[in-house]
Amino acid sequence: MLLIIGSIIQMVTFSLSIPIMLKNQFSPKYVAFMAIVSSILGYFFFLVMGSAASFIVLLFLMLSVYYKLRKFILSILIPTITLIFMVISDYICGVINIRIIGGSNASIQNNGFHMLLSVTGTMVLTFLMSAIVRGLFTKLNSRDMFLKKYGLYLSILSIFTVVIFYINIWIGQRQGFSDENIQANSILFIFYFALLIGVFVALTRTVMKESALQNRQEQYEQLTEYTENLEHLYTDMQKFRHDYINILLSMSEFIRNKDMEQLQIYFEKKIMPISQGMQSNTYKLGQLHNLKVQELKGVISAKMIKAQELNIDAVIEVIEPIEHINMDSIQLCRCVGILLDNAIEEAIHCDEPIVNLALIRNEKGILIVVMNSCREETPALYKLFEKGFSTKGNNRGLGLSNLKEMVSQCKGVALDTERKEKTFIQILEVLEPSFNSDANRSASSVILG
Repeated sequence: MLLIIGSIIQMVTFSLSIPIMLKNQFSPKYVAFMAIVSSILGYFFFLVMGSAASFIVLLFLMLSVYYKLRKFILSILIPTITLIFMVISDYICGVINIRIIGGSNASIQNNGFHMLLSVTGTMVLTFLMSAIVRGLFTKLNSRDMFLKKYGLYLSILSIFTVVIFYINIWIGQRQGFSDENIQANSILFIFYFALLIGVFVALTRTVMKESALQNRQEQYEQLTEYTENLEHLYTDMQKFRHDYINILLSMSEFIRNKDMEQLQIYFEKKIMPISQGMQSNTYKLGQLHNLKVQELKGVISAKMIKAQELNIDAVIEVIEPIEHINMDSIQLCRCVGILLDNAIEEAIHCDEPIVNLALIRNEKGILIVVMNSCREETPALYKLFEKGFSTKGNNRGLGLSNLKEMVSQCKGVALDTERKEKTFIQILEVLEPSFNSDANRSASSVILG
């Protein structure tokens, strides 16, 4: 009876470790549902299949994760890794019971105190390992790239690891689970687990290097485009400065002769086109020189130039010099890139397409404000942030949901979204380290002209 109770507690531990790995992306009700069903399945199938009942629970949890996240690789990888953690933790506690406490495998099965120590230790170690892996995944900026490139490989390797573990467990059952068998399996499992971790670390370093190289390449291309745009601007200004005196002299002759009619014709045909050129979108990027964060400058310039090419009235406002923004540069560029992409994609459908960007420094940190024109039939705000929702078709609405997830992972970063009539406003606030992320925000008072 104690063995069955211990197995049920292990199944509950198994199911509760998954939301820890995924940073609580499930609601408490859904987590409770997973835990209850896992314990029921674990109880009934343990009576029939013994320790192999874990595979039934594993399959159920894979389906549960996929139902919520709709990510095939992640729904296989996370439950499988969690099961590996639980098996490793169980055997570590078994060795501690034998070597330190002076018990045996028989005492765990027949003694309530030893059983309590074993399941408690297993639960604590499993939760701890899950939290550590969650921290590693959070720090892995290119997690999506990592899963896309190596997720299937790691999933297969993890499943293979679980199969090897349970083959050894089955052999141990046939031999009566002697203390020597438990210690031998523990050494084997820990060695194999260390090998799996080594592969994971090696792949992680490879992906991080590739991601860094890719980011540098993108930043170089964006800065190149920005530099070319500035060169065009400088050339235009040089031409205007060169022609300025000649323009004034030509006008002075009409004035001297009091030929107002010809002056008006000359002004409309010659001066007005120059004036319109000076007011073109090219000159609306001028304030970007106040932004000293080169990576972000490259992203913004590339996106806003793209908007201008689509005949969108794109304006940038950076009144004060901004030397530093307290956010990981890759995450910052991804967030701002998503904001601008969505703003451009929506504005282009409007009669008067507008995209305004402002970077504002206040006493708490930096406000990045993106304002764009929007259609009247734009869906409700809460729908826009749902995973998978998109106004562009099925399975294309990952931008804003990814943005929400990235912001939630960044300390001291908050996102405010607001809609006013035909205007859509998003405000990304990045606080300085000395301010708490829960501080009252003044972002809603920002209005762009």
